[in-house]
Amino acid sequence: MEQLPIILCLGTLGFAVAFGYISARATEKQMRDGNHKKSALSRDGMEERLRRGAVDAG
Repeated sequence: MEQLPIILCLGTLGFAVAFGYISARATEKQMRDGNHKKSALSRDGMEERLRRGAVDAG
């Protein structure tokens, strides 16, 4: 029973590291792909959405 907290701690840390790694890989993949939508909060994302709206409206 004394080893249970150690096992749980290492399992939690391992899960957090694996989740962070997977998230970083997905982010890098999206950055390389030019077809994904950018955040509306960024300057280039806002400009992209305004251009798309002008094309759709016109």
